[in-house]
Amino acid sequence: MKKTLFFLVFVITLFSCKNEENNKEIKEEENKIEVDDTFKVSLNVLVKKDDDFQIYYTENKGETFTEEKSIWVAVKGNDNLQKIVFEMPKDVLPNLVRFDFGVNDNQEDILLSSIEMEYFGKKFIIEKEMLSAYFRPLELTQIDFNTGILSPTIQDGKRVESVLHPHETVLEPEIQKLIQ
Repeated sequence: MKKTLFFLVFVITLFSCKNEENNKEIKEEENKIEVDDTFKVSLNVLVKKDDDFQIYYTENKGETFTEEKSIWVAVKGNDNLQKIVFEMPKDVLPNLVRFDFGVNDNQEDILLSSIEMEYFGKKFIIEKEMLSAYFRPLELTQIDFNTGILSPTIQDGKRVESVLHPHETVLEPEIQKLIQ
C-alpha cells in the first residue's frame, strides 16, 4: 500500500513539473513581440474588374521612377472596398511612391478611399479628402479629389492608365517620419 501511495505521489509530482515547464514555455512565447520590418503601402479601393496595379518607389532624392523599382499586385474585381498591399523588398525604405492604377482596358471607375503607409508598427494614413495634398494626377488622369474617383480616359480607343504622382515636398517628410 505504501509503495502504491509513494508511486502515485511520484507520478503526480512528475506530471505537475512537466505542466509547469510547458506553462513557462507558453508564457515565454506570449511575451515575444513580433515586429514587422517591411515597409508596406496599402490602397483601400473599390475596383470592379480584375486588374493589375503597380507602385513605383525611389530610395534617394532626385531619383526617377523606374521599372526596376516597382511592384505589381494582382487585384481581384469586387463590389466592395478592398485593401491592396504592396510590400517593399527587404531593406528597402522608400522616400517617394507613385501609383499606376491598372491596365485592364475594360476597367470602370476606381474609388480610392485611402492610402496607408506602415513601418515598424507606425502608420501614416491619407484619407481621400487629403489625396490632393500628397499626390497629383499625371496628364490624362482624371480624378475627383472630393470623392476619390479615378475615371478612365479613353485615347485612340484604349483606356489610358491612371497615374498619381507624389508632391515630393509634402509626401517625403511624412515618409521620413515613419522610417526614423
